[in-house]
Amino acid sequence: MTDIYSTKHFIMDNGERYKLLVNATTGIPLYYPTLYITSQIRGGGQSVSTIQSFITSLKVLLRWLDHYSVDMEERFRRKEFLTLQEVESLRDFCKKPLKEKVPEKSNVIALKRTKEGARMAVSKPSPGVYSHTQYNRMTFIADYLKWLAEILTKDRYNTADKNHISEMHKRIKAHRPKKKRRTNRDRDEKGLDPKVVEQVMDILKPGHEKNPFHDPGVQVRNALILAMLRFLGLRRGELLNLRVEDINFVSNEVHIFRRPDSLSDPRTYQPLAKTLERTLLINDKLAEKISKYVTTVRSKFIQARRHPYLFITHKAGPYQGAPLSNSAFGKLMKEVQGVSDNFSGVHAHSFRHTWNYTFSALLDTSKEEVSSEREEQMRSYLMGWADGSGTAAIYNRRHIKEKAKKAILEHQKGMIKGGVFRDGEK
Repeated sequence: MTDIYSTKHFIMDNGERYKLLVNATTGIPLYYPTLYITSQIRGGGQSVSTIQSFITSLKVLLRWLDHYSVDMEERFRRKEFLTLQEVESLRDFCKKPLKEKVPEKSNVIALKRTKEGARMAVSKPSPGVYSHTQYNRMTFIADYLKWLAEILTKDRYNTADKNHISEMHKRIKAHRPKKKRRTNRDRDEKGLDPKVVEQVMDILKPGHEKNPFHDPGVQVRNALILAMLRFLGLRRGELLNLRVEDINFVSNEVHIFRRPDSLSDPRTYQPLAKTLERTLLINDKLAEKISKYVTTVRSKFIQARRHPYLFITHKAGPYQGAPLSNSAFGKLMKEVQGVSDNFSGVHAHSFRHTWNYTFSALLDTSKEEVSSEREEQMRSYLMGWADGSGTAAIYNRRHIKEKAKKAILEHQKGMIKGGVFRDGEK
């Protein structure tokens, strides 16, 4: 089945990033999805990433409707809502990857009418998307269909209709996969092995024979990117959002700002800083690396002089000198991961986890005693988390964990000395 729906991305005059679901052939926005995005998502103050998630979910719904030749709008006007069997079919469809080719109708039992309602049977599902993706899709679809049914039902104040719509809404949500419980594995254990970090930093040094990037300027840029991820624990969005003016080379400070919908950012998919604004100190060596990149590499690109962003695209073409995009950053990391099997876990957030592990180790060996409360405050500021959010506390649990490990070993030693084991046992 050919996809007839596409996402249109554009930047408004005020810098706001916006997305619409359009007919891929005509480019015309779909009426009710556009109305929902405008009134419910954007009107509710939600982010552009939420709009994208809704559009992706709605593409799944529309493919399902097209596949079974169901006119949902006409159905709702006739006050015919989704049956249990249809909800089950929709649930299975939400498990499919969006790019997966949907089988022709001849390979499925498209639609059978039974006394219980519409029964739909689809072919055996593929492994599909992650359960949390399916969960989010069904949540968006349930809310949208409830809204659409209320809009299209002529007598929207009819109690019976409202009950049927509410029942359909609850039924869809009830068929979402169960959320998996988060494991108790601490985030500081998700960081990279220190040896792997050293290997990555070594290979990415400009001029290294195993460096996967050949352009000297790209090597300087990438080495700096990894150094800032490692030593500052920045998020990807924060890194790509950095401007040259955010670096104070006199005081050796890096300022992290939030700049949503910036007019000076030409990127349609604007990298965003999710965490709080803050100022981070950097050492002389890192400041020198940043200065070298700005003065000897970045300054050579004419287009780079037209915007303030620190990291730029070096690849020849229309975007040369433009701010480094999210997709280009992803390709960079993928290239690094391909250097060695040990590098498969190398990505921006793994450096952030590693930073927290290193920070914990540093405080453990510090001569100055730092309380758990004080450590949490320090970590929250440096990572850009709100005080009391609980995120920093996750990393602080290592105090209890490490002490528990030592305590149980000491306890076992005491039991051995006390003659707990029988003679001859070791």
